[in-house]
Amino acid sequence: MWGPRFPVDVQQIALEYSKRFDDPVLRIAEAPLPNFEGALAPLSKRGGWAILYNPNIRSAGRINYTLGHEWGHYLCHRHQAPAGFECGEADVLGGSRQQEREADLFASYLLMPLDDFRAQVGNQRMSVDLLKHCADRYEVSLTAAALKWLESTPLYAAVVVATNGFVLWCRRSAAATRARIFFPSGMELPNCSLAAERSGLVPQEGKDIPPGVWCSRPTREVVIFADYYEMTISLLVFEDLGILPDGWEEEEAGDVFDRFTR
Repeated sequence: MWGPRFPVDVQQIALEYSKRFDDPVLRIAEAPLPNFEGALAPLSKRGGWAILYNPNIRSAGRINYTLGHEWGHYLCHRHQAPAGFECGEADVLGGSRQQEREADLFASYLLMPLDDFRAQVGNQRMSVDLLKHCADRYEVSLTAAALKWLESTPLYAAVVVATNGFVLWCRRSAAATRARIFFPSGMELPNCSLAAERSGLVPQEGKDIPPGVWCSRPTREVVIFADYYEMTISLLVFEDLGILPDGWEEEEAGDVFDRFTR
């Protein structure tokens, strides 16, 4: 019924699965508005909902993830926010930060199930090619694939997104969080990092960065340069720290809908 397992067809799932509710998703459509990525909007006359997305988003992967995000709002939050949600890249109107995190988490589990993601990565070192393979398999952005890798790895690792030479935000693996590794928003990129150098000859498998650049420990950096906003995505691995010891919790296998709607 649903076709190939990956990439997940969010539109088909949303339209078919929501029929079991009194207020189903009746429409999924483009809405080319500025400062807008996606929305969950009530259709008051028809008693259902519409999922809208901006067709001007550069990446097809970002569009797919946006659809998953709004579908998550529908399943998890529509009764809490009868006026719906309007989601921009930086600003969110109509929802709390917690609801946005939950919608992101839902999209992540729907599009990139953790067991399959781990099977793709295995014990391989993360590289640009491996990250692109994951992004293509699940039809998501490189950033979304990088964050899923952080969730899946027992390594001490971080993803640092920067624009115009300054850190925009940082996310950490469970191990790095326990080790209190962090790079604050607004921090200038280290001079000798791959992200700061912006060289055209960047090794796909990353490069070993000496202590004193990103932090006091040796670091392996894999970097991706975006062609807009002077943006960089750095995947940092602190390999000399090993992996997370006792306490690493495996995700319980289960249906993504059950996980968020029970």
